[in-house]
Amino acid sequence: MFAVRCLLLTADYIVVAVYLLVVLAAGFWFAKRNKGGRDFFVGGNRIPWWAAGVSLYMTTFSAWMFTGGASFVYNTGWFGMLWLAAKPVAFLIGFLLTAVRWRRARITSPVEYVEDRYNHTTRLVLSTVLVLSLTYWPGHHLASLAKISAPALLPGVDWAVDGLILFFGVFVLLYTIAGGIWAVSMTDVLQFVVLFVVCCALVIFVFASGEVGSLTEFARAIPSLETEYEVRSGTVYTHWYILGFLAAGIFGLVVGDKAQRFFTVRDERAAKRAGWLAMALFVVSPLLFGIPPLVGKILWPDISQLAAVVGTAKPDESVFIAVAMRYLPVGVVGLFVAAMTAASMSALDSVWNTVSAVITVDVYKGHFRRDASDKELLWVGRATIVVLAVLAVAMALFIVHSSMGIFTISNIVLGLVTIPVTVPLMVGIVSRAPSTWSAIPAILSGILIAAATRFALDWTLGPQYLAVVLVCLFVQFASPVLGRFYNRGVLWAILVSTTSSGILYLGFSLVEAPTMQLGVTRSGEGSIWLILALAAVAVMNSVFAALYAREVVGAPLRVERFFEKLATPIDADKEIGQR
Repeated sequence: MFAVRCLLLTADYIVVAVYLLVVLAAGFWFAKRNKGGRDFFVGGNRIPWWAAGVSLYMTTFSAWMFTGGASFVYNTGWFGMLWLAAKPVAFLIGFLLTAVRWRRARITSPVEYVEDRYNHTTRLVLSTVLVLSLTYWPGHHLASLAKISAPALLPGVDWAVDGLILFFGVFVLLYTIAGGIWAVSMTDVLQFVVLFVVCCALVIFVFASGEVGSLTEFARAIPSLETEYEVRSGTVYTHWYILGFLAAGIFGLVVGDKAQRFFTVRDERAAKRAGWLAMALFVVSPLLFGIPPLVGKILWPDISQLAAVVGTAKPDESVFIAVAMRYLPVGVVGLFVAAMTAASMSALDSVWNTVSAVITVDVYKGHFRRDASDKELLWVGRATIVVLAVLAVAMALFIVHSSMGIFTISNIVLGLVTIPVTVPLMVGIVSRAPSTWSAIPAILSGILIAAATRFALDWTLGPQYLAVVLVCLFVQFASPVLGRFYNRGVLWAILVSTTSSGILYLGFSLVEAPTMQLGVTRSGEGSIWLILALAAVAVMNSVFAALYAREVVGAPLRVERFFEKLATPIDADKEIGQR
């Protein structure tokens, strides 16, 4: 039998220190490539496809996968594995729809294209909501990293988690403001190598130990799949959560900082290669990140047994590191801590670079300083990242001291804010059908429905995600139809908007979450809040119908030119050579 080591040995600490120094040196090494804002944000479109693909993959998770994600798999078993398997399916759909289009958009930030596809006002609104949405995630990544690193790096130290939040926040800040997207992408490759090697080694050591038997015996020892799980804070997960997570991922995995990886490369061919590489990595993720917490479930089937091993307030969030410290040899444990650090730093620096690009390009230059020089944008981008780092540290401290788990908090933020903004961001680059004014009401409607279904109807996360995606898509694709009715008369537009909201109310109120079976129409306070939310949606649709009506004959010329650009292949030699 193996015993869990509670302390890192000197060799482990040396490995972690050397790794951090290498990452920091790499960040400053690539600083010389940044001559201006375009180099800082998109690397002059010269990021190698393999680096972009690995970086894209690394941006989608952090040490949270080893804390909140591992906790979810520990508590739900095979259901958690299905949740992990949903991500590659969602990414495949989104990637095939958008990769080439993102590169042909010829942009510097993931919101820059909104000026042409939608309009200037929408660009400001989308920029603001996206920044607010993305601002949470760096704090989430820092909290996850500190939470799982503290038991290994500083066991028994009361201030360990808070101190590591501050340390890692400053550390990532230093190399991100120095090296820009080149540092982000290339350090992501380094971080991926460490992460992949250590996670593969952990799985090998587990089965080599003989404690969990063969693969067949291991699979049989895991509790059978159930249809409903309650993990923490009364949050219930059913198969609808998997479907909702899948629907949200189709949009969320290919916009924002993920989309940035598609337009930092040379051309469309490179964008597709980057996407297929990321897809291949997504496919193996369930094995690398799902098996260790399942091993923990076999070793410590009762949460009190695990608490005796890790000694934390939320022991299930430390199951991954408990397994790692039980099986990994001296030195490799240090690599594992470095791997966790790698996962969070790659997600952290990516978000900071993307948000900095949005604020610098879309807000600062797009609205306040249209004649700002490329050099000026570089310094504005760096200053923005400093501010984001301070906010991230504050957010991380709030998260770790919250009574809710990291997994629950992240899912709530995803449903309330992130999904409503990702839908119009993706739809705008894929389809020309929605009106140029449809994104704003879609975002606001999505937020209202998310709040109503979550807090008034007490829906679980999966059904909530599906409802938000449905409403956002409905508002956008119904916009040209509503515009045509408005041209018949204002009352027609009001009637159609009200009827649409009435149909949505009937559908939502007849569904009984979490089973999602048809039931009796709800009454009481929850029903009132749903009525108010859908009434607000109807009012917004009626108000925006006047703007939709202007485009019934045809979209503005700028939109036509934008889609012509998306249909025009990249001439890399000519376009990149001119910069």
